Order: sequence, then C-alpha cells, then structure tokens
Amino acid sequence: MLEIGFGFREGVAVALFVAIALFESLFPFRKQLGRWRHFGKNALFAALNSTITGLAAAGMNIWLFVWIEENGIGLLHLWEIPFWAAALVASLGFDMWLYWWHRLNHVFPFLWRFHQVHHNDTDMDMSTALRFHPGEILLSSLINVVVIAILGISIEIMVVYKLIFNVNVLFHHSNVALSERWDRWYRFFLVSPNMHRVHHSMRLAETNSNYASGLAVWDRLFGSYRERDPREIVFGLEYDRSKEQQKWFNLLKRPFRPRGRPGSGSDP
Repeated sequence: MLEIGFGFREGVAVALFVAIALFESLFPFRKQLGRWRHFGKNALFAALNSTITGLAAAGMNIWLFVWIEENGIGLLHLWEIPFWAAALVASLGFDMWLYWWHRLNHVFPFLWRFHQVHHNDTDMDMSTALRFHPGEILLSSLINVVVIAILGISIEIMVVYKLIFNVNVLFHHSNVALSERWDRWYRFFLVSPNMHRVHHSMRLAETNSNYASGLAVWDRLFGSYRERDPREIVFGLEYDRSKEQQKWFNLLKRPFRPRGRPGSGSDP
C-alpha cells in the first residue's frame, strides 16, 4: 500500500509539473533570459536533496507511519472520528505548522543561514521551488517527524496533503501570469503567484511577510499578509546578486559563510 501511495503521488506530481512548465512558457509573467540554465542549476538542488536527504527521510517516514498506526500514536488517535474529519484536522494542523516553521526560518540566524539560499534567487520561476539547501531539507524533515507523530497523521492523509501542497508550491513560485482578478480569487483559498512574489522581494519588510505555503489564511490570521504590485518587485536579496555568488557551489557553501538576516525589519 505504501509503494502504491508514493508512486501515485509522484506520477501525478510529474504530470502537473509538466503542465505548470508549459503554462509558464505560454503565459510568462516576465520574460526570462537563460531560463533553462537557471532551471538546471536549481534542479541540481532537487537532485542532491533527493539523493542525500530524500531517501533517508522517506525510509524514516515509512517507519514512522507504521509506528503511529500500530501504536495509536498522536492526537488524532484519541478520538474515534471519520476519516474526512481526521484528514481535515491533520491538514489544517500540519499546514499551520509549516507556516510557523517557515516564519522561524526568517527569525533565527542559524535557520536563515540555510533558508537564504532559497531567497537569493534573482529570477523567480517554478524551479525556485526546487532551490532549497540540503541542510534546510534535513532540518525540516527531522522536525516534521515530531509534528507528524504529535498529530498522529496517517500515510494516506499525508500522501494526499503532500500532493496538493507540492503542486501549489510549484505553482505559486512559477513565472505564470494570472490576471489580478484570478490571482485574488486564488489567494482567497491558497497562496497565489502574486502573493508569494511579495515574499521573494528584495525589500526587507516584504521578505518578512506572506510566509504561508498552502492555505493563504495563516498570513491574514497571524498578521503577516502583505500586498504589492508584483510588476514593481525585484527578486532576491541585497547580496548574492553577482554571477559568481550565484554559482551552484557558492550557493551550496553559503550557510557556512554567514551574511545577512531578515530578522524583524520594517523598512518601507
């Protein structure tokens, strides 16, 4: 059952990945030079993460889900509730946790060392969603194990949640152009491209906003929602903007050469 679940998720994700890439080519928000070179560099992070941390995390997660199920671990096992209710509670709880984990990455200097590699991309598109330092993936995988156990999430729920979550992360990082009307409708429920473009702004106060990755409600609920005309946004950070700093090996070394931190700045 586990193999079928993960295989289904990956197959659907690949199909949707191709669909988003096609829309990005047909309806670009901004013209891109060297798009495939940019994609290749960011895809190297995905390949490295899958090889080094992905396999270990997948094995650990399979063991975790079996342990949770066999021993009735977690809050969701305290009561007899229908599957749909458990799925709703688990998805809301885990999605809110991811909001706060993302926000903490912008507060604590040690976490920001790794997370800044995602933010110093100066040309945002769907491949930016793949651009995470292996150190961040490892840290988040380890702490997510604790959250999954506390909530008592089943593998069936997590497979469906992760499928929707990962596709939306690819979409809201993409270079797809949506009209403001459609984007506003979309971000009423989920994080939209224009909403997340603000988060990747070079301006400090905008980098420290719009932390949600799944449901858009968390930013409104916790006071971190911000809007801006996306056409005026400059992506990336104030540093790491040169070609030399953007080379893959230099990005990989960035956490070990500390520089900068968004913190709680409030520039205009």
